[in-house]
Amino acid sequence: MFTRAAFRFLLTVLLSVNLLAGWSVYGQDNQNGQDSAAQKLNELIEKVKDEKKIQPDKIEEAVDIISRAGEVMSAVEFLDKLDKLQQYREDSIIPTAQKRLSRKMQPDYTILSLQIRKGRDVPAEQVQAHPAAEVFPGLVGEEAKKVSRKIKINTSTAGWHIGGRRSLYWHSTGLYAAPGKVIWVTLSEELTDKGLYVRIGAHSDRLWRKSSWARAPEICRRFALTHTETKATNAFGGLVYIETPHDLKIGKITVTINGAVRAPYYVLGKTDVEKWRKKIRNHPAPWGELAGKKLILTLPSKVLRTVDEPDELMKFWDEVMDRYAELLGRDPQRRRLERFVPDVQISAGYMHAGYPLMTMLDITTTIVDKKRIIHNRHGGVWGLFHEIGHNHQNYDWTFRGTGEVTVNLFSLYIMDKVCDVPDKGHPSITKSARKRNTERYFANGCDFETWKRDPFLALCMYMQLQEEFGWEPFTKVFKEYRTLSDEQRPKNDDEKRDQWMVRFSRAVGKNLGPFFQAWAVQTTSEARASISKLPVWMPSGFPPENAKESK
Repeated sequence: MFTRAAFRFLLTVLLSVNLLAGWSVYGQDNQNGQDSAAQKLNELIEKVKDEKKIQPDKIEEAVDIISRAGEVMSAVEFLDKLDKLQQYREDSIIPTAQKRLSRKMQPDYTILSLQIRKGRDVPAEQVQAHPAAEVFPGLVGEEAKKVSRKIKINTSTAGWHIGGRRSLYWHSTGLYAAPGKVIWVTLSEELTDKGLYVRIGAHSDRLWRKSSWARAPEICRRFALTHTETKATNAFGGLVYIETPHDLKIGKITVTINGAVRAPYYVLGKTDVEKWRKKIRNHPAPWGELAGKKLILTLPSKVLRTVDEPDELMKFWDEVMDRYAELLGRDPQRRRLERFVPDVQISAGYMHAGYPLMTMLDITTTIVDKKRIIHNRHGGVWGLFHEIGHNHQNYDWTFRGTGEVTVNLFSLYIMDKVCDVPDKGHPSITKSARKRNTERYFANGCDFETWKRDPFLALCMYMQLQEEFGWEPFTKVFKEYRTLSDEQRPKNDDEKRDQWMVRFSRAVGKNLGPFFQAWAVQTTSEARASISKLPVWMPSGFPPENAKESK
């Protein structure tokens, strides 16, 4: 007679046998699937080897074979097969600015996508250079000497911080990792748990959501520095950085990097200008950097080699950055240096904010030309200041519809304080353009939704305040917002508009309620009542004579 314990034991044995049998079958099926996928891919490779291309009527089938193989084969083996496939093809496509690669361009779109996605799983020492690296970001000559450098980083730099809690600081090294070549990073044991990374590549924008690619959609790699020695490589190569958490403050640390090549790298106050001219700017990497005390410019080496006075250029850019701090009422000392990185294609627009700030390649010669910037000889100069401004915006004083408006206060300020330009530096805010836009808005009945949709129309309102009261009230109010407790900060869009009107009114000693109402910018009666004892202010000759009643 079976006891309950004996029954349970027998049941466990039977289940174990069945499970083992099932796993055996599954494992066999899985192996068969891998073998079948590999075989079909091999057959495709042999066919392409003979025919030098994939026939048009076989492209869909080829994409299916490649995709299935990518699902089951190891990353190293699969990528090796794809390399062979592409080498045999005479019709393979590498994305360029002149011939972008779109989803319709198969099988190259699928092949490149899989090469990048599967490449993330390849150990550093087995990564191969990708052919697209030659086009962008560029190759390193075989004769370039590999060096060993000790990189000293001060993690306790004083100053204020821009960025979120997860923001990592990039520390430039002046080194470049060639495509597919391993570099070694060594550090002390006590640094292995501090959240450090080595990054290869400055072009951090991912282009997966773009309809077509002018370069590979992802060309940077990062490796956690959790051991005293770390191997790192990138199929596309790139400038080498050490990343540290924004809140890491452990003083000066040293990291050693072996196997990289030297890049053109100038540091204001440290690099000798004569050495820069004679030697440093000719270092072999295809990209390099100019570092001020507030901003770093990442640029193609061919552009850097035209820069004769990097000291004057970076002093100028530091002055520009100090003006942002000045308008905000902040100390000029920054904990994090902002960065500009030009790219052949970026993830959004012609430029965008962030860390790093991104822009297109056509403005690189302007970025290093102080006179062209001061005299606004490139249409993108306003945009440079605009994107830096986004990094300095505070959304407590930026309500819905003004994300592209309050940012331009910074552009206006830089144009006013640093540049020598007529009509504020942008064609949409010349006196005639503002007059035309304002009159049209009021003639049509002042609709707040229209105001919110037109950034340069909305900017007219802010410019009226600036032209009457100067920049000082803006700075005063910006500083005031930073002192607010969580309970005092605006909780919604209505409170944002109310607080901006009330705080600015008190800063200038005028009742701006009627002014806001004239523009149809919505505020509450309670907010307007709170400033009703102040003298009412309205610009001379405003609203325009043709104004209709607000909608």
